[in-house]
Amino acid sequence: MERRAVFLPFCVSIMGEGDNSFSFPFGTGGKNMVTDSFICIFDSFMLTPDSKSGTDFFVMRKTLCLLAALALSSLSNAASFSLELSPTGGGAQNTVSLDGITPQDIFGYETDVWYGTITKSALSGQVSLNDGSLGLQLGGVADVGKGNFAGLKFDMPSGVESAKMSFTITYTSAWGAANFNCDYTCNVYGFTAEGTSTVIGTWSLQNAKASLTQNEPVDVSFDLQLDPDTDYSSFGLIFNNTRVANAGGMGCEISNILISGEAVPEPATASLGLLGLGALLLRRRRN
Repeated sequence: MERRAVFLPFCVSIMGEGDNSFSFPFGTGGKNMVTDSFICIFDSFMLTPDSKSGTDFFVMRKTLCLLAALALSSLSNAASFSLELSPTGGGAQNTVSLDGITPQDIFGYETDVWYGTITKSALSGQVSLNDGSLGLQLGGVADVGKGNFAGLKFDMPSGVESAKMSFTITYTSAWGAANFNCDYTCNVYGFTAEGTSTVIGTWSLQNAKASLTQNEPVDVSFDLQLDPDTDYSSFGLIFNNTRVANAGGMGCEISNILISGEAVPEPATASLGLLGLGALLLRRRRN
């Protein structure tokens, strides 16, 4: 039985007589396909006859099997990545917003630029975007249930398999009533190309003044829940501190903001590499 190897951008098909054919898809619709292993053994390969000479070119099965195995095995090996999101300098201070920063604001922001907003003009200056840290202070002048906010839009590598967010929060200052009460929260969002947002990670710290010790950093880490069926176009996060009760105030600095995880290489990378090696092999055989 004669078999021919045909290479397509996103699959390898082995075709024979009648119904004796099968294929190995690399991926469809831009989605990743991960395989743990790939082993193939064929009695012989015959490539499509040369259109000019009519000569059939045979290629050693070990070579083609090796190329296919290398291409597919790259899909099963996730690569680590790390994104430093701490401010690298002064960010943008928005005008007073009673609703703080919303996910839709984040989607419209320039990527990798921090933005801050306040809920009352009397709180102006209590959001700071310094080199290496985000400062969020809050005083009793804020309405109960309101506070100061800061947000960022960012991108992650394609093919993210798993990811987490980590940062350090440090209680830096306090004034007024000892029982001043405020909460700190952080939400991470995934956005579709149309701007629809989904919360993919969240963290909260209740009664921060009682929960933290002044000038003692606390490291925080939480997993991001990525939906494998959602095609995220970008990501964003919002930090806020909200007044719960009582008069007084406190401030915290948030630093070492990091997104880290594992990403699987794009299927096209492996398949195009296989095609390129195959083309070189054919060229050498013809020469």
